[in-house]
Amino acid sequence: MKPTTHSRNNTALPKGDERVACCDEPRSRCGTRFGAMRSWTSRVTGKGVRLVRETRGKAPFYAQPVGFDGRSFWVAWDHGCDSEKLLHEVCHFFVAPKERRNRENYGLGPGEIVVEPVESDNEEVCVMLLERLLAPVFGLHESKIARPDYNTHDRRNVDWDDCHARAQALFDKLSAGLPTA
Repeated sequence: MKPTTHSRNNTALPKGDERVACCDEPRSRCGTRFGAMRSWTSRVTGKGVRLVRETRGKAPFYAQPVGFDGRSFWVAWDHGCDSEKLLHEVCHFFVAPKERRNRENYGLGPGEIVVEPVESDNEEVCVMLLERLLAPVFGLHESKIARPDYNTHDRRNVDWDDCHARAQALFDKLSAGLPTA
C-alpha cells in the first residue's frame, strides 16, 4: 500500500502515535523548513526524529515537550514550535561530549543526571547560542527561541565568553553540511 502524502511538503503521513509537524500543517504560516531540518538532523547525527501526540509523563519526556532516548529525538505536541524544539535538542547533541551523546537526555535530566550544575548551565547556554546561529538556516525566527539563560540553575555559573566561542566553533564546523534554501 502506497503511503498517503502530506500536500505541503510531499512527505509521508505519520503512522500510529506519530503526527505531522505543526510547521507543516496546511494552515501554518510559520515559514520554517521543518522537513529540511529533520532530514539534516538524521543525516548528521545518525539519530531518528519522532513527532508524537502525547507523552503521558513517560521517558524520555517526563514532563517536557522534548526528549532524547539515545536513539531518537522525540518532539511532543504542546502548542510550542516543533522546529524550535527539534533544533534545541539537536544542539544539545552537538554540545554534549561524545561520551554522553547516547545517554537519555544527555545525562542532563530529566531522568538520570550525571552533570554538575555549573557544567549543565554552561552547556545549556551554549546550546541556546548555537540554536540562534542555526535558526536562520531553517527559517526559524529568533522570537521563537528563549533567552540563552532561561533554563540555568544559577546565571553566575555561566562563562559567557566561553559559551559564545564554543557555539561559534560548533557552528563553523557544521556550516559545510548545512542545507541551502
